[in-house]
Amino acid sequence: MAREIIPHELKDWSPLSKKDKVWAELDATNSELNFGIHKYNDCLWTSGFVGVGRIFNKKKMSIQTKGKEHIIIISSRYGMNPWKMLEEVMADDEYDSYVEELENNEKFLFKVFYDQPVIRLAQDNQNDGDLLYALSYVNSCYSLCKKGLKKSMFHQEENYTAKVRGKINVKKNIRKNTCRGRNDRFFCKYINFTEDNIENQIIKATLLKCKAILAKRFEENIEITRRVSYCMNTLRRVKMVKIRMSDFSNVSVSGLYMYYKPLLRQARCIYSQKYFSYAAEDGQTITKSVFTIPYMINMETLFEFYARMMLKKTIEHNKYELDSYSKKMFLQKGISKIEETEKGIHLMPYYIPDIIIRDSITKEPLVVIDAKYKSHDRTVRTDSLQLMSYVLLTGVNRCGFVFPGAQTEIKQMKTSGTDYLLLQTPFVAELKYYELILGNISNEKVLEKLFL
Repeated sequence: MAREIIPHELKDWSPLSKKDKVWAELDATNSELNFGIHKYNDCLWTSGFVGVGRIFNKKKMSIQTKGKEHIIIISSRYGMNPWKMLEEVMADDEYDSYVEELENNEKFLFKVFYDQPVIRLAQDNQNDGDLLYALSYVNSCYSLCKKGLKKSMFHQEENYTAKVRGKINVKKNIRKNTCRGRNDRFFCKYINFTEDNIENQIIKATLLKCKAILAKRFEENIEITRRVSYCMNTLRRVKMVKIRMSDFSNVSVSGLYMYYKPLLRQARCIYSQKYFSYAAEDGQTITKSVFTIPYMINMETLFEFYARMMLKKTIEHNKYELDSYSKKMFLQKGISKIEETEKGIHLMPYYIPDIIIRDSITKEPLVVIDAKYKSHDRTVRTDSLQLMSYVLLTGVNRCGFVFPGAQTEIKQMKTSGTDYLLLQTPFVAELKYYELILGNISNEKVLEKLFL
């Protein structure tokens, strides 16, 4: 049973109030466990994570007051909708590459704490956690189906004509064949394998439940629909049955099928969700879960992927193309592999710009863009040096940053009164600098200005 809670509604990249004594108990040294909350200039700050979850003290116990758990509910200070962003990013043909690269660097796009008890929120709390579980489950199910389904062994009996399979069941063969003068037939018992087991039945039923959640909340998404269809085709020999919580006690996924465990754990959590109906202010009846599994979304990483996706959707593909995600650009001339680079020197071997747009025919780089999930109205020296180094190394004549904001627009430069600022450099005759604000709704006409 979920405990009563004391909610704290916060924004990412914001200071925590020193007046609230609960923050004194928080373990600021374990930022990942506590949603990235960290100490800066003698003050505690949230970081680039949004989500819902518990906060823990130095003993790794959830902080409580009189039996009530303190729960943080963090949203984007820039008004970004992580669900819309996730929907777009998961539809990207590079999504699997994003996830693989993050795993290689021990990072994550989002994290769902399936090992923690659910949290019960108030009905009026914004709780879209079920969207994350559904999106996460569809992608996890897709990965599992590509690996192959578990098959269970069972004994099957069948009366064959003119052939033997397995062993002859002598007693039944005499009764059904010999006594009837059918010496040409053999009643056999043999071992067979089936995909229609409880594990796959749970996976299929949960997939359909997640499909229904997404259909109500998201516009039709081609990539998500494709993944669901792939899974349903893989599970076509599995019967559709009603799942009870007691069925999870009957699963067995040891040995070769250990990769089933995370997905079945997700399915158990999704099935434990309870949905309630209540009347909203406009009189409509809304059915939603007031329970949520604790989760956190890395907005900095998500925004980088989202920016790539929006630009890929905007560019004319017969004219322009984006470099593949996390493509290494080597500094040493004539080198294309990390093992070939000079060792034991202070200079880093390669650089990885967030977004490079090239001419699709000549392959010449045209624009370099760095995505920053931060405020656009504050100068940061390291960011400026980073962008200028990309310009030097790529030789582009357009560069800029992309920031989060309420609506998509190219920021107008006050000093020049135009959408770009001309920068001085001996390497490029006319270097145009842009600041792109990217909101929840893309505007192709705005993004096209980068190529004019």
